[in-house]
Amino acid sequence: MRCAVYRGPGVIELDECPEPEIGPGEVLIRVLACGVCMTDIKTVKKGHPLIKPPCVLGHEVAGRVEEVGEGVSSVSPGDLVVAAPYVPCGACYFCRRGQYTLCERLFEHYLRPGGFAELVVAPAEIVKKGLYKIKKSVPPEVACLTEPLACCLHGIRNLGLEPADTLLIVGSGPMGLMHLLLAKSFGAAQVIVTDLLEDRLKIAAELGADAAINAREDVRSAVREFTDGRGADKVVVAVGVPEAISTGLISVRRGGTVLLFGGCPPGSQLTIDPNRIHYGEVTLVGSFGFTPRDFHDAARLIEEGRVRLERIVTHKAGLDRLLELVEIVSRAEGLKAVVTP
Repeated sequence: MRCAVYRGPGVIELDECPEPEIGPGEVLIRVLACGVCMTDIKTVKKGHPLIKPPCVLGHEVAGRVEEVGEGVSSVSPGDLVVAAPYVPCGACYFCRRGQYTLCERLFEHYLRPGGFAELVVAPAEIVKKGLYKIKKSVPPEVACLTEPLACCLHGIRNLGLEPADTLLIVGSGPMGLMHLLLAKSFGAAQVIVTDLLEDRLKIAAELGADAAINAREDVRSAVREFTDGRGADKVVVAVGVPEAISTGLISVRRGGTVLLFGGCPPGSQLTIDPNRIHYGEVTLVGSFGFTPRDFHDAARLIEEGRVRLERIVTHKAGLDRLLELVEIVSRAEGLKAVVTP
């Protein structure tokens, strides 16, 4: 089978890989679409301390079931499925406390060899907890966004978004726009989006943002104008830079909550006025990954049409153009890129 092999920073080669074999409880999936994640892009551009080449990247997978292993009854050949790239063990210290994204064995099971291939195997633990049969009417390039949407859903839940809230989203890339769509779906009173790129702000407005503010402007003052001088009830920082976090912290109201969704580069430092947290009773929370519940709920939101993600997919190409897609997205020339093997 064909696969795109990552061989080191800046090098991806289209190669022939052995077709994977399945064992009991496993499922063989023909990949119809695999989203290009920022983790993939960072790895291809600069390398990753935990990812050793040569390997096949890609973890936002939607595909058709080709074969099921002994004991599998949840799906059948021909079904369209979305597959989680990892699942919690359910037994470690963190899992016993319901903190599944902190699982000590979170990445023990994975899709092999990776989503940028014609075929992948979902191991038994993922079949049990992270494989969802989605309606065939959902385009694969949309279905494969279940994983990033699940991450955003986990963030919204950590944030504690309420229907009456005014939400500020710092950053209107694909993840920021997914937060926007989720917030509107859940009935947020107002959603304000900020970004440096006018094209993205225009898309945010098209997708329902009540205000789209260029980040070069005085975001804090603009947000206060929309909130009778209070500031946003909740803030999602969907950009992994300290300056964006600072914007969120000065734009949230007293008693509000700021979610750090975007991961900053290792070694990043953030200067915080502790009195803003103390006297203002501002809550600062983090969010990483998703739980099996988030993944299944995200898939349902997509197939029920409650969250429409078609506008977010701006580029599609085959395995042989993966490196081109990485370059396009890294230059912020599009939103979400999807590989269609």
